[in-house]
Amino acid sequence: MKTTKMKVIGAVCLSCSLILGVDGGAAFANTQAQLNDKLNHVQNQQQNNKKKLTSSKKKLSENQTKQDSVVDKIKASEKKINSMNAKIDRTKETVRQNQMDIIQLKQAIKKIDNRIKIRGQLLKGRLRSIYMNGGAVSYLDVLMGSRSFGNFLDRMLALKTITDQDNRIITDQKKDKNNQVSKKKKLQAVLVQTTNGLHNLQTMKTNLDQENDNKLSLLEELKSQASDIEKTVMSSNEQTGILNAQESVIKKQLADLAEQQTREKARAEAEAKAKAEKEKAKKEKVEAARPDSSQQVTVESNPKTSAETVSSTNSSTETTQTNFIKPAAGYISSGFGYRSFDNGFHPGIDIANSSGTPIHAAADGIVFRAYNSSSYGNCVMISHFINGQLYTTVYAHMSSINVSDGQSVSQGQVIGAMGSTGESFGSHLHFELYVGSWTPPPHNGAVNPENYIR
Repeated sequence: MKTTKMKVIGAVCLSCSLILGVDGGAAFANTQAQLNDKLNHVQNQQQNNKKKLTSSKKKLSENQTKQDSVVDKIKASEKKINSMNAKIDRTKETVRQNQMDIIQLKQAIKKIDNRIKIRGQLLKGRLRSIYMNGGAVSYLDVLMGSRSFGNFLDRMLALKTITDQDNRIITDQKKDKNNQVSKKKKLQAVLVQTTNGLHNLQTMKTNLDQENDNKLSLLEELKSQASDIEKTVMSSNEQTGILNAQESVIKKQLADLAEQQTREKARAEAEAKAKAEKEKAKKEKVEAARPDSSQQVTVESNPKTSAETVSSTNSSTETTQTNFIKPAAGYISSGFGYRSFDNGFHPGIDIANSSGTPIHAAADGIVFRAYNSSSYGNCVMISHFINGQLYTTVYAHMSSINVSDGQSVSQGQVIGAMGSTGESFGSHLHFELYVGSWTPPPHNGAVNPENYIR
């Protein structure tokens, strides 16, 4: 009977121990599963980010090749432009020389015009004299009017001199006029040809300048694309750093959890063993005090049933509510969600105040990233593990940072000061909160911090 009674007591103790062990193990298993899920999620993001980074680098390389090609074309275009400018300069010099020749020609023509004018007056006088004398003087008239043979010779000589002079005047007049017309036509043709050539060269230069402007515009466009790709690469590198840091923290939390689980299991086993031994000693004492005739196979009532024991255990490990505090004093200048003024998603809230306003950790946690970002500016990211749930908070645009990677912080601890670094306008704190790990744009998992701040 005593043996049977001890078996029953042992069974009761064992059942209590098993109930406690199953409940605690389930809690640890659930927590561990959540952390493993977050770790897998972060690792998947790392893989996606790695692919994105590889793709961006490839696009950047292709873009650089296009830029090099455009630069070569621009150099060739500039060479053509320089050559054309030299031709234009030579043509301008030719036009200038022709213009000087025209000035000289005009002066020469003016002299010729004066000579022609004087000759014209002489010729008009001769014609008038001939007309008044009744026509041209013949040799017979000269011979018949001479008083002697000597006078005849004198008259013949004078007549020949006049005739030769008239012929010379007429010849020179014709020659000057022909020369004048010829030179005017020639220089006018050269001037027109040179002017047209200059116009054509200027047109070609304009076209080349336009071509060069187009290529420069293309180069600027390619540079802009390269800048965007470089930003993507930088963003991907930044995200890689964040994801790697998150992975390290989650692995540390898993290790801490495993260590805690081992300690809790050892403690539970020790408590169960001590309790069983105590119960065993108590029962043995009771049995020794009773007469043999009163011994019965009964189980002495326990002040607490198995269910009550579990309830008591749960109450002793009852979780507290998840309470985050407002990380900085100030007013909320921009809320969470889509904003009408830029039609963009705002994954957090902005708390505005003067530069240097202290910024506090919203809850206990581990700093997994404290760095300077091109977009976030001076930024701190903290991983929190509260009541079996992973949370992440982000504090951006700070003027200074007071913590470092891997540092444990407590709720309310000053981690930095408010500022306006990175892509920011005006002094404020950009505060993000994630249920789970931080995610890059579009920031899946981000929640409204106002719903979590007490």
